[in-house]
Amino acid sequence: MANFCKKCGAPLNPTSKFCTKCGAQIVDSQPQQAPVQPQRPIQQPMPQQPYQQQYQSPYQSPYQAPAKSQDNNPLIIGLLVLVVLLLGGGVGYYMYTNAADNGQANYSKIEKQAPGSSGSAEKEQPAPAGANLDDLVREKDSIDTAIGELANRINSHLSNHSSFRGYDGLKNDAKAIIDRANNAKDRLNGMNAADNAKKEALMNLFSLEIDRAQGLYKGIVDNQNGGDYSLGFQQGTKASYSFDAANSSFNANYK
Repeated sequence: MANFCKKCGAPLNPTSKFCTKCGAQIVDSQPQQAPVQPQRPIQQPMPQQPYQQQYQSPYQSPYQAPAKSQDNNPLIIGLLVLVVLLLGGGVGYYMYTNAADNGQANYSKIEKQAPGSSGSAEKEQPAPAGANLDDLVREKDSIDTAIGELANRINSHLSNHSSFRGYDGLKNDAKAIIDRANNAKDRLNGMNAADNAKKEALMNLFSLEIDRAQGLYKGIVDNQNGGDYSLGFQQGTKASYSFDAANSSFNANYK
């Protein structure tokens, strides 16, 4: 069908964009075609399988009764209980008789021991031989040396000072010697000496050493308290003379 210009009515060339007579722009009156949608591949229908009816088992209750009645179950259970009781009684009787036998055996062993006797692990140890007192003899000589050194330090102090006021070192040293001699005397007193005469002589020497150190200590303390040190030092000197004589006799008899 020929198209005509809507403005002047002149026939139009289907391919023209403007009217050749009036120059009017030709408006395409044909409806626009909708955009072409891409075609999807045609899916072939799946061949239908022949209908198979699924077998469904009839409804079963969760509780299933035993297929057969067990008429003999009580009898079997009773036999099992009886067997267990018999086994338990046998084991208990064995344990009881075994324990009784062990107790009787232990009791017999105890009866066979002599009254007041103990096991071999508690055998009486033989009485040790009397100590030879050598360690305490050396301690006596060491204390004698310490007292002599303290006396020399006291004389040196008096050559430079008129008193012991403000000086506690010498006093503390004298007290330490007193404690040392007392400890040695206590040790000796608790010992089982092989020679009792030697023990008594050594005990006397420790006592004299205590008197010597106490004389030095007393003189220093008296002087620090404002008195004279000579009384304490005289006591220590007298004890020193006695010690020298007793120590000479001891060394002659036991060394």
